[in-house]
This record gives sequence, structure tokens and C-alpha cells, in this order.
Amino acid sequence: MNRQKFLKSLHSLVGWRESAFILALAERAAPNAELYFTNTEGVPEAIVEWGGNIAGFLDRIWIALIDSPDEASMIDLLDRVVEASPDLENTDQYGALPTADFFALLEQALLSGINENKKRAFDASQQSLDTITQFIEFSEGEGLDENALVKRFDTHPLVEREFSFQSEMSELLRAARHPGDSFIRELRTLAQDEGISNIGICLD
Repeated sequence: MNRQKFLKSLHSLVGWRESAFILALAERAAPNAELYFTNTEGVPEAIVEWGGNIAGFLDRIWIALIDSPDEASMIDLLDRVVEASPDLENTDQYGALPTADFFALLEQALLSGINENKKRAFDASQQSLDTITQFIEFSEGEGLDENALVKRFDTHPLVEREFSFQSEMSELLRAARHPGDSFIRELRTLAQDEGISNIGICLD
């Protein structure tokens, strides 16, 4: 699927499919947050209370949003997400940026479950890609002008990998008839990608 066709396909994701798409993007970005909290003050209490760690917190969101939709739990989890997100104005650590993006994706996923009328998949897709291009600029952009950076983005393996992942996930979701346990396991396994994040971080 070419990029234009893929972006158009995102608008066809509705209901639980759109929520699952956004949440899978967040799951893919989770190692970024795990690394950040490992190097700072640890996982925020707001997450510890609702899962113990990032993985447990994600489990709770999948349950409340997809497995057994519960709006009251979604609202509680949304409050936790907002509370746990790094305050970018009070830190100069780069890791806070992809971590904030991770929480922004969680927020969008939960909001998609609370209010299905507003389409969010396209913006979430772009946000995940923005995390990647921001990382490329941070790690490889020294001495490059804007045109050179754009060319780097267009051909970078991380961008290609993300596009391939999002396209595959979109196709799986559009073909799925219902969010059964085996399908959600398949989707989450795809998103986890053997522990490698959207910017190539692997804690192992």
C-alpha cells in the first residue's frame, strides 16, 4: 500500500478499530517511556497504582478500552495519563520528549473510546512519525539544513519501518470482524515488535 492510499485508509477506521490502532501506536512507543523513567525518578505513582509498571498500565487500558469497554475506567485512566506525562517545561532531558509523545498517544486512544465522533487515527499516525523524525534530527541532524533533513527523513530506515508497521496494522484492523482475544494478542505482539520501539530503542 502506498503512503497516500494508507493515509486515506486511516479515515475508514472507526469505533474500536480506531481506538486499537492508536493504542497499538502507544504500545510500540512504550520502551521510550520505560527507558526515560529508568533514568529518572522511576515510574510515576499514577501508573504504579493502576498497573505497577508501564506494561501493566497498558494492560489496564486495553481492557477498559477494547476488551471490556468501560467509560468510567477510561476517564480514570485518562486522568492518570495526564498526571504521569513529563512536564516538558521543567526538564531538558531529550528522553522526556518521546515519553510525552507516548502519553499523548495514550490520551488520544482513551479519548477515542470516550468520544467516537471525533476522528483521531490520522493525527495519532502523524504524531508517531513526528516522534521518529524528531529523534532522527536529534541524533543525526547536526550540520544538516532543512532540505537535507527532509531527504534524510524520506529514506530513513526508522521511517520506512514505521510506515510498514502502521500499514500492516491498518490492514489487519480493517479486515477484523470483532476484537477477539486472539486477534488483540496478534495486534499487540505486532506492536511490541520484540521490544523495539518506534525510534529503535530496545531495553534488552
